[in-house]
Amino acid sequence: MTATGLVVERELPSISHLQGALIILATGVGFSFGGLAFRSVDIGSWEYLFFRGLGMGAVAVVVLAIRYRGRASDLFARVGRTHVVAGLIAGAMNTLFIVSLSFASVAFVLLLQTLAPVTAAYFSWLILRERPSFTVVVATLIALVGVSVMVSGTITSDLSPYGLLAILIPVGFGLYTTLIRSAERIDAMVPLVVAGGSLLVAGTVAVVAQGGFTASIRDAAIGTFAGSVLLAAPLAAFNMAQRVVPAPESALLIMSEIVLAPIWVWLFVDEQASATTVIGGAIVMAAMVWLTLRRVPKRGRRPITTRG
Repeated sequence: MTATGLVVERELPSISHLQGALIILATGVGFSFGGLAFRSVDIGSWEYLFFRGLGMGAVAVVVLAIRYRGRASDLFARVGRTHVVAGLIAGAMNTLFIVSLSFASVAFVLLLQTLAPVTAAYFSWLILRERPSFTVVVATLIALVGVSVMVSGTITSDLSPYGLLAILIPVGFGLYTTLIRSAERIDAMVPLVVAGGSLLVAGTVAVVAQGGFTASIRDAAIGTFAGSVLLAAPLAAFNMAQRVVPAPESALLIMSEIVLAPIWVWLFVDEQASATTVIGGAIVMAAMVWLTLRRVPKRGRRPITTRG
């Protein structure tokens, strides 16, 4: 093994493929509460994005400050162009998700997000020369059927052209997962700092242009909580697990967000879930569970700790 290979091996988390898959499933669970948080505030999209970015960036900065106390040079040595680009993409995806909800139904945005495994497979092939396994392809097709069932009863023809911007979300996610996986040296918090900073800048400019901040303490607290607990923590875990799970597979596993998001709204906001939502969600969850179980290592097989 070369010296570079030794560095990569040390930087990678010592977790198995199955453990990484379970972490990504849990990440989707954390993300799924984001819609509920947004529905709980009475402020505009850009103001909400500002506080979301504030929470996200604050967590990342604090963790990095503690982890690299007195060793700033070590941190800067780990930061590369890939991390900056990935962070900017993460910030753009967050912005598009919140803003697109003002121009399109949640069902429409969720349907477009099911394209993420497809875009991830394309970027993985283009950048890493990785081909998705037959199992991932089959599970993706099953999940697409499930999400189509979920949204079949709720999509309407009343769609603003601006709502089509949401199609950039799965494209960005596919590229993000591939970039994180391709980076040889990465601290999971570095892209979060960049993403949080971009949300702060974009939110501040937009809010000032619209007349200034009007958020109550409650709304500001919810937005900050959404950025720190519901976004920063799950995304950091995703960045770690992504190193041992191929991008197309992780994009499929994180669909747990799409399945659970309408359930939380139904439980806490009393927005009734349709029969198609329940049936379609069950199909998607079945695809993810099947894919995860297929990754259970056979007796005597060594856990995966490289990009293979």
